[in-house]
Amino acid sequence: MKCNTAIFTVGDYLKGKVRNIEIPDASLLSICGDAGVEPGTPFGELSQKQKDLATAWLYMWVAGSPTQSGGYTEESADWKSSRDSERLSAGVLKHYIDMARELFDKYGIDVVGGDTWGFVGRGIRNPRRRL
Repeated sequence: MKCNTAIFTVGDYLKGKVRNIEIPDASLLSICGDAGVEPGTPFGELSQKQKDLATAWLYMWVAGSPTQSGGYTEESADWKSSRDSERLSAGVLKHYIDMARELFDKYGIDVVGGDTWGFVGRGIRNPRRRL
C-alpha cells in the first residue's frame, strides 16, 4: 500500500511508531524540535537521518514518560464510560531506550543516560574526554 506522502506528515509518522500511546501536541513539537524538523513537514521530504533522529527522540520520550497514566470512569444514571491505560514494564522501557541508543549511535550522537556517560562528584562527565 502506498501512502500519499504529501499529506502524511512526520507527526503522523511518529504517532504511528508507538502503539496505544497518545503523544500530546506539545510533546510532539518538542520531539520534532530535538530532531530538527517541523511536525507538519511531509514525510516524503525527510532524509533518513531526520526520520531516525525523530524516532530516537520519540523512543526517549516514551521511556521517560510515566509507566502508567491514570484511567477514568464516568457514570450517570443510565450510562457508564471508562478508559484504561496500559502499564509499561521496566523491560519495555529499557527496550525503547536501547532502540533509541542504536539510532543515536548510528550517527555518533551521545545522549545522557547512554553507556558512555557517567556521574562523578562534580556532575556528569563523558569518559571519552579527559578531565
